[in-house]
Amino acid sequence: MRNRRLGMSAVAVLGAATLLLSACGNPPGTDGSLTNNWKAMPEAAIPTPVAGACYSVTTDDPASVTKWPAPVECTAAHSVETVFVGRFTGDEASQASAPSSGSAGRKTAYETCATEAKTYLGDDWRNGRLDLSVVLPIALHWQGGARWFRCDVMEYKDLNDYDVVQRTASLKGGLSGERAVGLGCLTVTVTSDNRVDKMIPIACTSAHNGEFAGVYDLPDGPYPSGEAARKARLDGCAPVIATYAGVPNDSELTFRVGWISSPFSEVEWGLGNRGVRCYAHKATNLTKSIKGAGPSGLPAD
Repeated sequence: MRNRRLGMSAVAVLGAATLLLSACGNPPGTDGSLTNNWKAMPEAAIPTPVAGACYSVTTDDPASVTKWPAPVECTAAHSVETVFVGRFTGDEASQASAPSSGSAGRKTAYETCATEAKTYLGDDWRNGRLDLSVVLPIALHWQGGARWFRCDVMEYKDLNDYDVVQRTASLKGGLSGERAVGLGCLTVTVTSDNRVDKMIPIACTSAHNGEFAGVYDLPDGPYPSGEAARKARLDGCAPVIATYAGVPNDSELTFRVGWISSPFSEVEWGLGNRGVRCYAHKATNLTKSIKGAGPSGLPAD
């Protein structure tokens, strides 16, 4: 009975309150509308990333991340740095989903990222222990109107095992001046079947047998594979090595120095990266750089 009486009492009070409001009219300063002419709340907007932000993630492929953590200061531990944020426009922006790998829009975004990364870093990112990723909005955000693309860079300890560096400083300018993340001299180990096993960065003043010389870009076309492609990559690196060392690109080059060609992946080829990293390699150790050594500094054996 207590519950029933309580319920009846509540109804009676509510009814009295309703009558009271009806009798008194609108309270001062109101117009009788529930919103009282308040402005409508703005629609929720999907935030656009900003350049110069850093993130701490555990993957070595930023393009695969579907839920990003909040950005951190670049002086805090992080693995990824955003060097530029662009926007899809025109036909690419009007599509129901983000541009797929190999599409014209995705290639354009990648080219933009490569150009902006060069400005941010001070040189072509491929000349460093770095990787460049184009990060797009997830499907839900694209459907919600997000049309940005992000250009992210991360540093590797070396370009053999691809262990990601946890940094506590920005990469901005990292390929200018002292070139803190630039490729340089290396200790190269080779397997019994003449394949590269390890390429570990080392100071050029320490004993080493390898050195990065530059990047060669293959001509456009289908992704090259097989023995013919391997030979084309090696042949393409010859003038890069000769120019770097300051020696003629002639029949004596192979007697002066050997070299290693390291192409980028088929995925990156699909995005427009035709590059091959070229490394000089000597059978005996050196204790200084071969850059500009000339014929006397790099004699034909």
